[in-house]
Amino acid sequence: MLRGAVAGGLVLLLAMMASAQTAPQKPGPLDNLVPTPHPTTSPVQVDATLAREWRRAMREKYEGKFPGPAPRTPDGKPDFSGNWIAEVTPERPALTHLGLTLLEDRYKTNMKDFPYSVCLPIAPVPGEGLWVVMHNRTRLVTLFEFPPNYRLVFLDGRPHPPDIEPTWMGHSIGTWEGDTLVVDSIGFNDKSWLGIPSLPHTANMHIRERWTRTTMGTMTVELTYEDPEIFVKPWKVVFPLVLAPGENLMENICENNTFQQLSAGQNH
Repeated sequence: MLRGAVAGGLVLLLAMMASAQTAPQKPGPLDNLVPTPHPTTSPVQVDATLAREWRRAMREKYEGKFPGPAPRTPDGKPDFSGNWIAEVTPERPALTHLGLTLLEDRYKTNMKDFPYSVCLPIAPVPGEGLWVVMHNRTRLVTLFEFPPNYRLVFLDGRPHPPDIEPTWMGHSIGTWEGDTLVVDSIGFNDKSWLGIPSLPHTANMHIRERWTRTTMGTMTVELTYEDPEIFVKPWKVVFPLVLAPGENLMENICENNTFQQLSAGQNH
């Protein structure tokens, strides 16, 4: 089944470029970030077109089918609840010397110690695929298929704790600017890897988000990553989402050390 193949492929797609070629002549937003001939190779060959084909099929199935206005919560705010197909439109990140060095080291060692290779969380914000969003007056919760499988944003007016113990997912609070929910997240550890190119970050990373449900069937989530030690300027990533009420999360059980070859590295 296509969806099953995609679910397996997405794990490694988050860790590496879907190419073992040298730099293209006209690099896209995430191509050729490391100016060295160190393409990664996977212990399992992954066909990157599977994920694209599945998302394309889902968009054809659902896009434009729900043109009405965005639903509202009892307190009058847009309701973000629903099952959503998420794609990503990233800017090309501008990395500092440290950021490039750390990223290049990951390519040289074939993504050694990629967190998910030992069942650790991939990134603090879910990537492309299916998001299940549940929203009420006090909380916004996103469920997804990879560990830790959920993300929680507090909407009850609490501030960030004064002394945050760093965690994989950090601490997230939301406030409203009109019909847009603005999410502020801090308190991360430095162990997760960001996005398809597996970008590094420090424990000082700060993520700002803007959630806007434009119609019944469409929503946009705009993320800005700030980390002066890694990014020369904030890195912006936009997720256009399409409502997909007929889709559901798959069970995804991480078997520890499934990717031992990846976690040990191959290109020493």
